[in-house]
Formats: sequence, structure tokens, C-alpha cells
Amino acid sequence: MRRQRIRLIAFAVAGLGIAFPIWASSLRPVNLPEMVRQADRIVIGRVLSETTGRDERGFPATVTTFEISRVLKGGPWRRLEVKQLGVTKVQPDGLATWIDGMPRYRPGAEYLLFLKPDSVLGFTMPVGAFQGAFEVRPAEPGQMAILNELDNANLLRGLEAGDLARLGLTPDVFPFVTRGRGPLHLEEMAAMVARLSGGEKGVSQ
Repeated sequence: MRRQRIRLIAFAVAGLGIAFPIWASSLRPVNLPEMVRQADRIVIGRVLSETTGRDERGFPATVTTFEISRVLKGGPWRRLEVKQLGVTKVQPDGLATWIDGMPRYRPGAEYLLFLKPDSVLGFTMPVGAFQGAFEVRPAEPGQMAILNELDNANLLRGLEAGDLARLGLTPDVFPFVTRGRGPLHLEEMAAMVARLSGGEKGVSQ
């Protein structure tokens, strides 16, 4: 039975149409321009609820519902359901499957998410798995900052000064460029996304 479940999960991963990582160490680093390009939704939202178990086809699935406060790409949405492969709690039938590298979301916490398009089965994930999921945290008074599990160290990976200049990410406008890692002000990130996507800074919902 356990082998059948493993085969079922492997089949699901192969058929979802998105590249689910098996080991976090095997994830390909993605920088911010790649995240913006690959994401079809970039949103800021707070976790309202989570359901975990099997979906209507029997695949292990966790659906997290977000109340969306701002859309930086795609939309518009007021609420958004993010369906990821795997379960966050052991199921009555013993199923305890989670994809290593897939982000988990804390109830009540706020996140900035760069989401891939939904697969034909309704599954999605952030671009680069945990690399595209940023928790929103208080910074200095009146400011909010974002941070992913890599301390934001991947955002400018592989980009030289000339590349950044061509993209319009200059240090006089975006101070994060001089650091390249650590907390990043939410408004600065929103402006960087707008510059890279050619869109507006973001629309509050």
C-alpha cells in the first residue's frame, strides 16, 4: 500500500505541469527578474485558513486561503486559494506526505507570493518554491519588510552592475542593490516588481 501511495504521488508530481522539488538542495536558484517573469500572480495577503488532506482526485493537497490586500501582478482578487501538493498533518489513513522545499504558511501571517500558473489539476507553488514566498514583517516605525528563507540572498544572483542598470535597478533608487541580501522594505520590493514588469506599483484591494 505504501509503495502504491509513493507511485501515486510520483505520478501526480509528473502530471501537475509544474516542477515540484524533491530535495530543497536541488532547487535551482532564481533571481528577482526570473521570479517576476515566471509568476502569473504576485500578491500580498494574510493567511485566513488551511485545509489539508486528499483532493477530489485523491491526491495529497493543502489549500491555503489568503485575504489579498495588494496585487502586484495579475488579479484582481480579494481572496485567493493556493493549492500545494502534500499534507501538513498526518491523515487518518497514515498519509504523511510533504514536498521538501514547499513553503508552509502560518495562520494569521502575511506573505508576498510569486505564484506559478495553476496546473491542470489546480496545483501551484511559488516560483522557486520557498524562494518565491516572503513573509511580511514589521521593520522601523511605519515600514514593513519582507524576507524569504534564504535571507533574500538569491534576489540579485547572477546580476552584474551592468545588468542591474539595464533593468533600471540602480542603487540610487533601490538601496537594496547595494546590500543584495537581508530584509527588504516591502514598498521597495513593490517598486522593483513594477520596474521589472512595466506595471503599476500595486493595487490595494
